[in-house]
Amino acid sequence: MMDTDILEMLDDIGRSSVARLTPAVQVPGETALVRREKVLRTIRGTILPRRLEFTAANGDCLAIEVNSSRVTDIFRVLSGIAPDFETEPREELASKLAQLVSDIACAPAPLELISLQPDTALEADDVGITISEIEVACEGIELPADPVISIVAGDPAPQDTAVEQDGPDRLAQLFYEGCERFAQGRVLVDGADGVALRVDGACQANEPLHPSDDLLSRFAQDLAGWDEDVNTAMDHPQLIVMRPSGGKGAGLAVLNDGEKIAVAVHEARKLGAVVNLWTSLTRPEE
Repeated sequence: MMDTDILEMLDDIGRSSVARLTPAVQVPGETALVRREKVLRTIRGTILPRRLEFTAANGDCLAIEVNSSRVTDIFRVLSGIAPDFETEPREELASKLAQLVSDIACAPAPLELISLQPDTALEADDVGITISEIEVACEGIELPADPVISIVAGDPAPQDTAVEQDGPDRLAQLFYEGCERFAQGRVLVDGADGVALRVDGACQANEPLHPSDDLLSRFAQDLAGWDEDVNTAMDHPQLIVMRPSGGKGAGLAVLNDGEKIAVAVHEARKLGAVVNLWTSLTRPEE
């Protein structure tokens, strides 16, 4: 190739290039079937550890951790609670991953992708679910071949949210129950006096993380003081997360609904499960 040809190619590239204003790239595809294939191809082509976030036009998001064409963790799902890689069988995880990939492909286009550095270093035993396992599971899930657009006239959709449906003073109770899947230990506390209402796991009596009555009382008082300081800027419910320096070890998730306080001790790498649970409890009903 002549030098003039190279210069012309570079000139063409310079003229046709458009600066990106966002780290997101669009996943092409006019149909759900094509978009699912593109999502699977993206996972297959991801060799180094990355956090991939697929976001649809309506805000639905699937955030996964991928390494060597394997899905090693799930941080966010479209609805409900993310599958647990530590407790669920491989076949079930592959099936659920295939359904999640299919769901995000069926969500309203355009579908956008952001590739980020993972929050924490991968553990040696994070073998994950292979792309081949997910592809096999996807074969049993049929998708619409053409886009489906529905226009419904009539009464406006109700604006009730999950918080309103269950009552804001029940969120701590629901959070306590929902975090059973990923919490090493958990405590449900009366926000008024700091009395433990329920304890479980490593927080039970005679267990290493069992909190004393004095500690819970002071913790409730500290949160009450926090409420007074921010009551004009922040309302309930509130989710507080604490992670160890370096991202390894135990993390702490606290949900304060104004009446009760739910505390969950969990592995730092399970922060995605905490966020998923919070989202599922507070997202508007569709």
